This record gives sequence, structure tokens and C-alpha cells, in this order.
Amino acid sequence: MALYINPELPAARRLAEAGHMVCPADSCDHNPINIAIINLMPLKAETEYDFLQLMATETRAIRITLIETASHRSRHTPKEHLDQFYTTFNRIAPESIDGIIITGAPLEGVRFEDVDYWDEITGIFNTIRQKNIPSLFICWAAFAAMYHWHHIDWKILPNKISGVFAHKILQNSCPLMDGVSDGFTIPHSRFATWDMAELMQDNGIRVIAAGETQGAYMIQSLANEEFYISGHGEYSPMTLDAEYRRDLGRGLKPHIPDNYYPGNDPSATPVDTWHETARRIMHNWINMAQRHKQNKHEQK
Repeated sequence: MALYINPELPAARRLAEAGHMVCPADSCDHNPINIAIINLMPLKAETEYDFLQLMATETRAIRITLIETASHRSRHTPKEHLDQFYTTFNRIAPESIDGIIITGAPLEGVRFEDVDYWDEITGIFNTIRQKNIPSLFICWAAFAAMYHWHHIDWKILPNKISGVFAHKILQNSCPLMDGVSDGFTIPHSRFATWDMAELMQDNGIRVIAAGETQGAYMIQSLANEEFYISGHGEYSPMTLDAEYRRDLGRGLKPHIPDNYYPGNDPSATPVDTWHETARRIMHNWINMAQRHKQNKHEQK
């Protein structure tokens, strides 16, 4: 099958050039799974590709809707790109969406209530929960949703968690862990974490996977189909390298990302150890979105 999205999207063109099937969003007659991506990252084109490549190997038809905030316009992505490829959440029918991904955002150190689109994004959170739409909240979105719904605040760290870390699966029964091996690796890049003891005291959630250095990676809501994820399985093999060199150029003296460069040598090419797992987790989540779609059809 194919990804159904505007083929003129640069990320779609890259995937098509790599041999993946990409078709116009309005041309699908296969009753596709409708996935919305609320992209909060400033450099949206890179994030688009990162997430689309996790879905490009699926054998099912998946239609993608890209969403930006209505109350905040990105200053780092051209207006022409946003106008051509994006819509806003208030312009779509939530009932038409089978699954939603909300990305991270570079907002660590900013109080949640001081984010200029806080009212808008929490309104979207509430709609997602009301409709019980399967959802993945990534990095900042995960911290924001945990704060909004569970009143669990993040802990800002003095040093950045940056690198590729191993994770222990704490809940094998979680559907997103189907086919995932204990000890799987995923990149992390953040200055924030949760207090594990505080997470364990909340009866409305459960920690699915975590690690000693990076803390909780995946948390599941027990009442809704919501998953809060602190890591970045979508990252390309060179993303951490780009972040490290960017911070070096800013004079920030970052530490070398952990477990990333062979021999801990920044001149060596990183080895991708995480995409197989990330695609498996995405596959399992799309299964959940497909079941949600089927349940909606049966209830009509």
C-alpha cells in the first residue's frame, strides 16, 4: 500500500525517490487509516520526514494530515510550506482521525502556561481524550500532557540527556511492546525528566519502559489510548550529531552524546541501532489506530 499525502511535500518526494509508494491524499480508495501529525517543531520539514519514514514500510494505506497551531505561526518554516501542506485542528473533524501524533517542541525552561499556544494545545488534548483517539505524545508534548491531565510537572536537569540508551520493558502486556526486545535502544535529547516515584504513585498511568540514565521512556494512560514518550525513535541517524555540532558552534560545551559515536569519537559515523524498534512500535500503534477506526464503523 501507500502513504497518502501531498506528493509535493519534500519529505514525500524523498520517500518516493527511495522507492516508497506515495500518492495524493484525495486519491485513496482503500479506506485508509487516517493519521494526523500535529507538528510543533520549528524545522517542520525534518520532522515530517522523520515520522513519515517510520510509516513508509507499512503494508496498509495510511493517509496523513499535517497540522500546525492556529495561535502560533512558525518563524523557521516558510509560510509557503505551511500554506501548501498544513491545516489547523479547528478545520478538521476529529471524528475523521484514527490516530494522532503530537511532536516535541524546543520549550524546555518555559512554564507550560507561558507557551503562547497553551490554551489551544490543551484544548486539542481535551478533544483527543473526549474522542478517545489513539495518541502518541512525543517529548515536550508528553511532558505537557502529563502536566495538564495528571498534574505531574517535569524536572529540569542541569545537563542535557543526549545519546542512545537501552531500555527495560516494565510492562510486557502493553500492545506497543509486541515484538520489541528487552534492552531496546532509542535516542533521547532533552533537559527534562519525570520523577519516577511520582509517576508510580499515579494510579491512572503505568510506566511501560524506562532506563537508569534517561528515566521513563514510555508511559501509558490506563483509561485512554494515550502514550507519553520521552525519546525520539523517529530521529535520523545523524540528528544527534547535528545537535551536538550546533551546540558546539554556540559555545555551549555539550558533552558527547552517550552510546552514539563508535568509540565515543565524534569523527566516526554513528550506527543506527534504533529504527527497527521504532518502526515496530509505530506498527503496533497503527494497529491500535486501525482498531479504533473499525470500532467507529461498527458503532455507526
